[in-house]
Amino acid sequence: MLVTNRQFKTGVISNIKLLMALIAILFTVPVSAFEDDEGCLICHKYPMMGRVTDDGVLRSYYVLPHVFSRTVHRNVPCRDCHSYIKEIPHRPVKEGVTCNQECHSVKNPATGANFSHKHIYDAYIESTHGRKKQASGNDADKPYCINCHTNPLYNPGESGPPAHIADRCVVCHEKREFVERWYNHTSRRIRDVRRSSQDIIELCSTCHGDKELVDRHIKQAEEEGRELGRKFPIAVETYKDSFHGKLTQLGFGKTASCLDCHARKKDYFKSVHEIRPSRDPASPTHKDNKLETCQQCHVYADENYIALDPHPSSNKDDNVFRYYAEKIYNIIAVSVIIMLIGMSLLETVGRRRDGVAWRLRQGSTWRRKSSRGRDRIN
Repeated sequence: MLVTNRQFKTGVISNIKLLMALIAILFTVPVSAFEDDEGCLICHKYPMMGRVTDDGVLRSYYVLPHVFSRTVHRNVPCRDCHSYIKEIPHRPVKEGVTCNQECHSVKNPATGANFSHKHIYDAYIESTHGRKKQASGNDADKPYCINCHTNPLYNPGESGPPAHIADRCVVCHEKREFVERWYNHTSRRIRDVRRSSQDIIELCSTCHGDKELVDRHIKQAEEEGRELGRKFPIAVETYKDSFHGKLTQLGFGKTASCLDCHARKKDYFKSVHEIRPSRDPASPTHKDNKLETCQQCHVYADENYIALDPHPSSNKDDNVFRYYAEKIYNIIAVSVIIMLIGMSLLETVGRRRDGVAWRLRQGSTWRRKSSRGRDRIN
């Protein structure tokens, strides 16, 4: 059967369309998981979409709708944060999202105003960790919001409220979709979402345990004639040597972590954003606030108790008593071990002189009659 030129071209075009459709089915993520009124997922739905910047940093630009729909930002339209996008397809982005921006599509139910993290952002900027998103020099070492905060999932193990709860709420609120969204947000916030002590130590150690980073800041402070915290260079290692640190490493979850001392308990979730050095009168670790901070856990702590160093250092200039105590303890420990080994050697020599063989037998190395009549068998 002869095929005309036109039929051949039509067939090729059909096959190409079919192939493109199959590729789209294989590599396209379902987009029905949340509303995309602005059409951003036309491009950003494709996995592995991204590029390597001129600085050698890998930037990912794709969004997985079925994952994003379970996050705390699922109801925030893209351009509430990416407000610099004015057209689609948009021009290359030269500025990033900052966490103090206003959400024009999401209202604060308590005030009716546009929702914003600005009050938390302002507290963070004034803290010892505060920095702009686009930072340079040693400021770039400081943690920005996204270093500690991700876009967490709503209770991944739950698909929504139990039926008997949803049925009751829908009676007044009418829309089940609203009820499910409200439940996901509220149930996560009602739960204790604080990190564990182990997680906090690991998070803080990523910066405070980085020797090169610490040395950079020490050098900069010396050049500027600026004071740094006395324990700043050794914060992580001294904490791990402390009683609190050892218990945390053993998995005891109720031990004091960094934030139990350096953040206030009464307004914890705000205080963690405004960490201050101990010389600052507003810091929980300031000498005037230290007793109250310790009493959060140690109810009967007094002025004598707070004299104990939570970051015990073996440095002679930092803690003379601990320095000499460790020296003396090490001398005693080594001496005891040497004496024990010496006693064992003397005992061995004595038993060998008695003619007692050294062998493993019936649970003892010396169970044998002596050739000199000095039996060692009970």
